[in-house]
Amino acid sequence: MAQHLITEGMPAKAQMILWKLYLSQNPEIVLDAGLALLAALDQFAQNDALLQIANRTITIASALKRNDKCAFLLTQKAVYLSRKLSELLYRQQNLKLAAKAFQWIDFSLVEDKEEYAALGAESSRLENEIAGLEAAALAELQTNQNHYLQGKVLLGMAEISFSRFMYDLGAPVNSGPWKSKILNIYFVRRWNLDKLIGYNREGRSRLRDSFRKAIKLFKRAMEAFTTGQYKSDAAHVAYALALKHALTFHFSKARKFDSSRTNGGLSRWMSTLWLHRIQERWGGRSRRIDSVDKTDGRLWSSRNHFHWR
Repeated sequence: MAQHLITEGMPAKAQMILWKLYLSQNPEIVLDAGLALLAALDQFAQNDALLQIANRTITIASALKRNDKCAFLLTQKAVYLSRKLSELLYRQQNLKLAAKAFQWIDFSLVEDKEEYAALGAESSRLENEIAGLEAAALAELQTNQNHYLQGKVLLGMAEISFSRFMYDLGAPVNSGPWKSKILNIYFVRRWNLDKLIGYNREGRSRLRDSFRKAIKLFKRAMEAFTTGQYKSDAAHVAYALALKHALTFHFSKARKFDSSRTNGGLSRWMSTLWLHRIQERWGGRSRRIDSVDKTDGRLWSSRNHFHWR
């Protein structure tokens, strides 16, 4: 019943049922309800609740020897921790916002300096924990031939890698007052010249490695879904991969993921993608785009749940 409500786009009604099941004393029921809640809850506004559910269900899945579900849950926990890490890094960067452009600017308050150091330590701890979760999930994939599991785990790790790339992209390490102005010119970013201007060799290497890793994981996830004949999931990954290329101004590569690659399941999403590109280029987002976004979200909302086959 709850899964049907999620599929029909009514997660609020489904949550009432799922929370009752989640409080059950039967570990099997708790595990299934927890997996469903991970799909029903808001993926951003309720990130802390998602993290708590992931922690409990990982313990239950490990006790029940459900290694496949445990691997999926480890990946989901890594995704939730990655979102938490992004918030910490954003707060840390805002505490010393102009430091990259004006080296002589320091912290205005001693409290800000102490918070900056504390956020740095917590960020390092989260990064190490995320790396450990990714390694544990990948270890399970070595022995599990479930293509759906492989696709879901690889897709989650691809999103984490791309999040790392996007944060590093927004924190140039070699900028100044005049370089900052040049970096904001559209054609500088369009031709990817910002990597040469705003980043040193180490920064460019980090950006290149994280982006290549993300693209490689997206492709592996799409191959796993394709091999297992999960065509709609493969189309979803192809759309995500095309979007990542478009966001980084690699439009020729994004065009490669057309309807021929996904058996006709991608054409309407690709048309939405190019419409986004045109409107972002010339400014403004119309009501038409917003309605397409909502439709697109409904179309894929039922695919967030990990269906066991």
